[in-house]
Amino acid sequence: MFDKFSNRLTIEGRLVTRTALRIGTGRATEPVGTDLPVIRDALGRPFIPGSSFKGALRARIENFVRAVVDGRYGACIPTGKDEDRCLPANDLKRGDKVLVEGMSTLRQEEWDDARMADEVWQRSCLVCRTFGSPWLASHVQVRDLTVDEKRWFDQFQVRNGVAIDRDTETVGGRLLYDYEVVPADTPFRCQIVAENVEPWQLGMLWLGLQPFVAGQAAVGGFRSRGLGQVQFAKGDPRLYYFSLDSDSDDAVGRLIGYLQDEEQRGELVTPKQLEEWKWVEAFKDELKKARQRVQG
Repeated sequence: MFDKFSNRLTIEGRLVTRTALRIGTGRATEPVGTDLPVIRDALGRPFIPGSSFKGALRARIENFVRAVVDGRYGACIPTGKDEDRCLPANDLKRGDKVLVEGMSTLRQEEWDDARMADEVWQRSCLVCRTFGSPWLASHVQVRDLTVDEKRWFDQFQVRNGVAIDRDTETVGGRLLYDYEVVPADTPFRCQIVAENVEPWQLGMLWLGLQPFVAGQAAVGGFRSRGLGQVQFAKGDPRLYYFSLDSDSDDAVGRLIGYLQDEEQRGELVTPKQLEEWKWVEAFKDELKKARQRVQG
């Protein structure tokens, strides 16, 4: 929950395009220019919206969670039908009092927001608990990925495209267009912040980033044409972790020091610490629990 601060994981690194990248803004309105421009910031430089990267990361995690946990306890389908969601919308009714339908132990009882939040958490799938849902705030924030100015030379590429007639499977008449892309080998600064997360959620995030470390993931549009392949630069991403034990004697000093130091991100996590802290093992255990819920 977010009623108090307990820990924060900051993930930083450079995400480099292995192939050309396209995240568009729709059709251009200017009379002169490419038909399909890419998204730009206020200074005219390309960037990757945090929502685009977060969506790709979440989709990867949902993909491998569903491979081992069949059903809505591991990774539900939030855009599907009510029965495909971990917490159907019809189960939540809010009027003068908060009521939950379909919960035998709490049915028709009046209860406060704390109990409501706890019940929603218990019934939500692993991915919704971490990345959020209409009724749960996300523990993961992804900043917009800004281009590295030292490696950006204000050079976009324009490519030609043509629509295919689905009936004749040939080039459609007068359907030639062009589209803009960001060139390959363009680096973007990536920062992900996860707050008040449990060890299993940290393990989930770390495993979800592995396709981006290995260069086996893509973001943006036209991916079926080979665009959007990205990979973290060598040695990235870097993980910084800060955890606060509110019962310790130096808790106040550590918290104040962390908040006042603008450069403070926490302790740099080494591969040895990753193994010792057993974040991945905690995620495995949580997956086993989700499987047991499905089976039993």
